[in-house]
Amino acid sequence: MLKKIYIIICCFSLLNCSPNKNLDELLKEFETEKKAMGTVSIYKNGKEIYNKSFGFSNIKTKKKANKETKYWIGSISKTYTATIILQLVNEGKLQLDTKLEKYFSDIENANTITIKQLLKHRSGIYNITKSPNFEGWIAEPRNREEMISKLKQHKAEFEPGKKSSYSNSNFILLSYIAEIIEKKSFREILSERIFKKLNLKRTSFADTLNLTKNEAMDYFPENGKWSPITYHTNLIGTMGAGGIISTAKEINIFYQNLFGGKLLPQDLLHKMTTPINELGMGIGVSKFNGIKTYGHNGRIDGFRSIAVYAPEKKVSIALTFNASKIPMSKNLMKIFEAYQFTFEKK
Repeated sequence: MLKKIYIIICCFSLLNCSPNKNLDELLKEFETEKKAMGTVSIYKNGKEIYNKSFGFSNIKTKKKANKETKYWIGSISKTYTATIILQLVNEGKLQLDTKLEKYFSDIENANTITIKQLLKHRSGIYNITKSPNFEGWIAEPRNREEMISKLKQHKAEFEPGKKSSYSNSNFILLSYIAEIIEKKSFREILSERIFKKLNLKRTSFADTLNLTKNEAMDYFPENGKWSPITYHTNLIGTMGAGGIISTAKEINIFYQNLFGGKLLPQDLLHKMTTPINELGMGIGVSKFNGIKTYGHNGRIDGFRSIAVYAPEKKVSIALTFNASKIPMSKNLMKIFEAYQFTFEKK
């Protein structure tokens, strides 16, 4: 089951925030009032200063979540995919103005759509996850030919470059382009270029849920309790739009290294984080309490996740939840306020 995936546009507000709660108190409230379950990790200046899991990774077996529990991170995957594409640009294997027709000439407007437009959601390509009955269809493993065929059933939504509109199709295509260039599977590309380089041992490109490896089961709220999701997306089809699983800690390691300049040179990192309509390349750019943040969220089946980096404070926060009653932007808002109260109070 693939829910609509959203990019983070952090329209934060201080309304409904829990004032003067430290992080432990806030997460205890989340658990006891059945607001959410999952893991929170916070990094500052390259070091983890907080990691807390709350609730169950598996309610049926009464298994508690811990810092090693892995979660599906949905569209946070797009930041990893954008990083790989920009690495290929840096190596001269691809250009930002390269046209899509070089790789997929039979997609509508392929002769004018650029790699940059795919990265910034300005291609006009129909968002495949809006297709009728898509959630049931994507529960089976779908290869490249099937995904492209499904995409071609729909007309473009607007002329390339005319406006911004979030589309998972852009990042599915970008991951296929990486495969064509590198002559490797996207799984291998992610592993070689990011996971192994950063020693991310609990991060991988996945296909189906595997509860035997400390992966969380996901849930939805029903009649005052958490009910398990009965069937799941097969992540093979989601590719670079949403196929990664990880821990909150390892998402932060990725973010700290990315924005610390360890994965991309500064000129490309600048292009990645320069927004049009708050959308960078695989990243959202916004402000919270006057503080600039770069981030993305993920929503897939019952999993909810969000990660942001505040360059001014050199702080990154990653939330990986396997159940949540409220939007992740609100969860992040409350956790950020609790972080300030816990670590920055005078």
